[in-house]
Amino acid sequence: MHDIRTWAELDIFLSGARSPDLTQLLRTRRDQLMEFGDLSDLGSLVIIERDDTLADIERATGWPVLMDGQPTFEWVQRHRGIFEMPFVLSDAGTGHVLFVPDADDIDPALLKLCRIHADQAETSQE
Repeated sequence: MHDIRTWAELDIFLSGARSPDLTQLLRTRRDQLMEFGDLSDLGSLVIIERDDTLADIERATGWPVLMDGQPTFEWVQRHRGIFEMPFVLSDAGTGHVLFVPDADDIDPALLKLCRIHADQAETSQE
């Protein structure tokens, strides 16, 4: 898991070899969010990797993915091979955004949540 909390950390992450879908989506979100200030003031971008469990995600973000069996995320959007899952934590709009690859080595429980809740009609990066 990569828990990215600054624009500099995102730049370092993007400089490595990554999935083209993930790279494009992260660049789009960076371009959309930079005008609102430092990423550390907005929240974090959490890139999920193989073997990351729901419990690992909750420990890293300090926020439950499910509460009383109900999802705590705002929505899930599929962007080709990546699911985007934002969590809004305050009225100011701060939060976390999970980026989950749609891949066999991702936690099956997390993938099931993504697949069930994903808006699959929209595939743009916006």
